[in-house]
Parts: sequence; C-alpha cells; structure tokens
Amino acid sequence: MKRPTLLAPALLIPAAASAQAPAEAPSLDPPPAAVQSITGREIAGHLRFLASDLLRGREAGTADARLAAEYLASNLTAIGAEPMGETGRDGKRSYFQRFMLEAATPQAEGAALTLTITYGQSRRKIACALGSDYAYGPTGVVVGEIDAPAIFVGFGRVDAEKGVDDYAGKFAKGSFVLAYRGDPGENAAKVRAAAERGALGVLLIAPPGGSPPPTPSPRDLGFGRPRVTLGPAPAEIPAFTLAAPIGESLAAALGLTAPDVSPPEADRNTKLGVHFAHAVRREPREDRNVVGFFPGSDPEKAKEVVVFSAHYDHEGVDEKGEIYNGSDDNGSGTSGILEVAQAFAAAPRPARSVLFLWVSGEEKGLLGSKWFADHPTLPEGSRIVADINLDMISRNDPAKIGATPSPSLPDYNTLVVDAAEATRAEGLEMLFDTDPFYGRTDSYNFAAKGVPVIFFFAGLHEDYHKPTDDVEKADVEKAARVARAAFRLGWKAAQAPEAPKKVRARP
Repeated sequence: MKRPTLLAPALLIPAAASAQAPAEAPSLDPPPAAVQSITGREIAGHLRFLASDLLRGREAGTADARLAAEYLASNLTAIGAEPMGETGRDGKRSYFQRFMLEAATPQAEGAALTLTITYGQSRRKIACALGSDYAYGPTGVVVGEIDAPAIFVGFGRVDAEKGVDDYAGKFAKGSFVLAYRGDPGENAAKVRAAAERGALGVLLIAPPGGSPPPTPSPRDLGFGRPRVTLGPAPAEIPAFTLAAPIGESLAAALGLTAPDVSPPEADRNTKLGVHFAHAVRREPREDRNVVGFFPGSDPEKAKEVVVFSAHYDHEGVDEKGEIYNGSDDNGSGTSGILEVAQAFAAAPRPARSVLFLWVSGEEKGLLGSKWFADHPTLPEGSRIVADINLDMISRNDPAKIGATPSPSLPDYNTLVVDAAEATRAEGLEMLFDTDPFYGRTDSYNFAAKGVPVIFFFAGLHEDYHKPTDDVEKADVEKAARVARAAFRLGWKAAQAPEAPKKVRARP
C-alpha cells in the first residue's frame, strides 16, 4: 500500500490564508460574449414570425395570441429556462399563467343617444350618430336604457389634497354628468368621480378654446369591437365623448363661454336631458402570460427576483379584415426580451434570480401585467425587486431611447440612475421624455406594488396602432442596442450588493 505523502505545515499556510481571504466581489459588468449574443439579425428573425400575417395581430384572448405564446415558450425551452407559470394537476409548472377575460361587444342594432335641451316652453332634441357625433369612452360598456337629466360640473375634478371639488353644491345622483374633457384631470378619473357620486353616465366635451375631440377611427366607434376586461366586466357607467359641433351646441345653449364650474346665472333655467340605449354581447375568453426563470446563484439573494417584461399582444384584425401586425408595438420589445433571456442563458448565473415575463392584454388596459402583479408565480419565499420593461423600441432616432420614471416623478429609482451608464455603453442617449406614458405601461402595475421599475420606449410614430406597423419598418439594430442596454442594467441589478431602491419615497 502506498504511504500517503505528508505536507509540511509551512506548505499549508498559504492555502489556509487563501481559504480565509474574502471572496472576490461579483462583477457588475456582464460577460462580453453574452452581451454580443444579442443581435439585430436575431431580433429580425423573431419579428418576421411575431409580426407576420399568420398571427393576425395577436389580439388578447384569441388563438392568434396563443400561437405567439407557444412561440415564446418554445424559445424558453430551447435556452433551458425553467417554467415559472402556474402549477398543473401533476404538480409541475408550465410556462403559462392563464387568466380569464370577458369580452363585451356593443351591438349596433337599437343603439341611441338623444340630447334634449329645454328652456322654458322651448325644447330642442339632438339625435346623435355614433362616429360622426359621439364615440364610446373612456369607459362604459353597459346594457340598458337610461332617461335622465344632466348637470354640468366643469372639469369634473375631485382632489382633496388640492382642495378642489367641482361637485361642491351639486347633486349628481341619478343624473348624467356633462364635463370638460382633458386637462386638468384624466378622463377616466372624471368618470370614476361621477360614478362614486351616483351619476348614471358622463358626457365629455372640449372646453372653450380647447382642441376638439379627435375624429374617431373605425376601431374607436365601439360597435363590433369588444371591450375586454379581467373577469366579468365591472359595473360601470357609460361615458361618451361628443364631437365638436355637438359639444359647441351644448356649450352655447348652456352659456358656457369659459371653463367655469357653473354656467352664468341667466342660463341656469336651461335644462339638459339624455336618452341612451344599447345592448351588449358578452363572452368569456382565456388568455395567458408567459413566464420563464433562471434561479440566482447566491442562496440568500436568489430570493430576490429581477423581472424583464414586455407585452406580446396587439390589436388583432379590424372589421375590414386589415391585420394590425404590431411589429414595433410590441413585437420589438417581445423580441428584445427573448434576446435578453438568451444572453442570461449564455452567462454564469448572477446572484439574484431573473424572471422573463411576456404579458397579454396590455392593449386592453394592462390586464396581463395586473394579473401577474396581483398573482405572481414565484418560488416560495421570493419577491420581485425590479422590473425592466421594453415597449416599442425599434423606431425613431437610432441614437436615442426614452426612459421613465424621470427624476421629477416620485417613483424615480436606482434602476433609472444606472440605466444612463447602460444605455451610454450601447451608444444611446437616454431621454426623460416618456413620463406621460408612465401610467400606460405594464411597469406601472409593478410600481403600484412598490417595485422599482424602468420603462424603455422609443416613442410614437405615424404607424402607431395602424395596419402599417410592419417588420419592414423596424430598426432592428436599434432594438438590439436597447436590448443589450437592458441586459447590462438587469445584470447589474442581479449582481449588486443591494437590490434596486427608490431614490425618493412614493407619496
């Protein structure tokens, strides 16, 4: 038997010292090869499928969107990402998180909106035609028939902190509310305020001197286009935006020459009545988010999860059969996150876990991201510490990218601070010009839970929400640069000693 070799104590000292030395700090810079694996050529390949006519615009809750979801899941399988969707009856997770929608489609037959202006013995009726005289929105798909008086409430604002209440001294219960649309205040908030006070509906008109409502497109008119909500559609009051001629007639009849809360004394005897009727067809739809996961390498930090998100749904097919392929919106962000996932697959595992989330229902009101934020599918004991969202990243100036929240918003955080360096490394100038879109992006549902977020967005363009948003117009190299910047940023968030945090507290 071979006698074991004994090492001299002096030879053991360096090894012991080495074992006691502090571990090398994890690199905050991602492996160069992983960064360079994100290419415009591969993004173009994804876009050619996702934005093809085969997928018919990927409308939420349709077989076309499910085909897109299967494509995303197959890519996650190919790179070895763990499924992190719902758990099936067999105890195994899938890549899908299913949720139910309800589609409520207004029916044209029998629809009516009639306004009656009464002054003393004089009565004038205005029969409004959908499309030319009014459009549905911002809320309201309601079955039924309503006859009610209307009251004027100025801009319809209610803000206790600012001491503003346009309903002061007014009784809205059982009435329609006539209000000025737009600033100050969001239209949806005006409708909520009216509903909270018992109003039966809302009519929105342009304020004196304000820009008239835009002419509604065929997709805005409501009939034949379902309004999709999470689960059964909530009980809401109908809301209509009146075209300029109708709004001007009402303003003149009521003596509204300035954006005052009350009409002049002489015109208070003028009464407005509203007759409204229409029917709605309702149907349930199943939709799904797609979720992939790479666990972190640090036993403690792995409980903290960095999320990369993008919505993969778009507008589908219109009544004329035109397909809204949505190459930029949001085939570009969807493809970008696919590339980021591939880059993480090619790199050593960072300290924190990384989750890739493609949500549906964004075009219907951020529905998929709300469902995930309310029902996150995570390993037990884990929590989300960041969300990096990509939406519309392949158009406009090739050297610039928008980001939000900016330093002027209360949700400003260290992700946004670090993004300046990440975008600069990819030759991009980061602009804080997208704050108006902050509440319209999926990241906002994470921010509402207190999660630090950043939303990368290249801006609107002439093909936004039109059938002409096709892959041929995509700047895939710009999309690749944005995706590489997002990867750099996410890598740092997953490796840094501390998780991302807000620079100032949310009020």
